Amino acid sequence: MNDNDFIRKDKVPMTKEEIRAISILKLELNDTKTLLDIGGGSGSVSIEACVNYKELKTTIIEKKENALELINLNKDKFNVRNLEIIKGNAPVDGLVQKFDRIFIGGGGMDLDIIIDWATKLLNKKGVMVINVITLQSFNLALESIKKLEDHYDILVDTSMVQVNKLNKLAKYDYFKPLNPVYIIQIKFND
Repeated sequence: MNDNDFIRKDKVPMTKEEIRAISILKLELNDTKTLLDIGGGSGSVSIEACVNYKELKTTIIEKKENALELINLNKDKFNVRNLEIIKGNAPVDGLVQKFDRIFIGGGGMDLDIIIDWATKLLNKKGVMVINVITLQSFNLALESIKKLEDHYDILVDTSMVQVNKLNKLAKYDYFKPLNPVYIIQIKFND
């Protein structure tokens, strides 16, 4: 889906289309029943997943009021019916449902706590994808992964993706870089 298809407002973060495409690919959603999206932002990852995988039951956790409003607007725009929205801050008390796939697109300095909590919600042989843009969050994710390796048989694939978009500058064209994004895929083998 094109970024321009989504309703945008209030500087609510959105996973850009090229990053979203890679992230959804890394989630390996074929024949998957459930997806948890932590830090939904505009809802672009979950909404595109719901549109492309009609049988996928998706849950978004988002704490910010303006982001929740935007997720609902985009959910309505794309007539998405397989998406539940939870207002809250991860980890969410009382959420005990297990998920086949988990996408973490937010977390900040609580990322290590969120990864630990999310791991407990993941079904056996599940996949978790974590997108971060700061080095601090990337380092927190790596530290968390090292702890996971002590307890689980996991396979980790990490990429740093840089996208540049062609823009106009007066009479000239140039490629304007978007933020580089670290995409971490963790596959649980047990």
